[in-house]
Amino acid sequence: MSFIPWKEEYELGITEIDEQHQKMLAIINKLHDILGRRALGDQLHIDTIIKEMADYAIYHFQTEEKYFDIFGYEQAKEHIAIHNQYWNKVAEWQERYNINKDKAVFYEIFEYLQNWWIWHICHTDRDYVPFFKANGLK
Repeated sequence: MSFIPWKEEYELGITEIDEQHQKMLAIINKLHDILGRRALGDQLHIDTIIKEMADYAIYHFQTEEKYFDIFGYEQAKEHIAIHNQYWNKVAEWQERYNINKDKAVFYEIFEYLQNWWIWHICHTDRDYVPFFKANGLK
């Protein structure tokens, strides 16, 4: 069973966005599984999953921001600022890990990711749903 199972309450009713959110939670669940094993040999897997998470977040944020531009979403600036706060936090962890090789950072990342993504899906992203749907996204 997944640590963060997909729930109906996370669905926004926009297929492309819902599928991306499901993929992000699956990546977070993979990180949870590896951190739970705490095996030294899993370091490479952790690094790979952190990179996958970062790459997929870029892809997801670009999708949202593309629709903001296409449809002229009025709250785009505020939403993008939230994306940027996320990236600032990720950059802080990357710097700390690269300088100190502090493996505790992975546990902080996991804690942050699980809380941030659920909050983002259920609150921040939910704000644009009526606007996106009014512009034809389903």
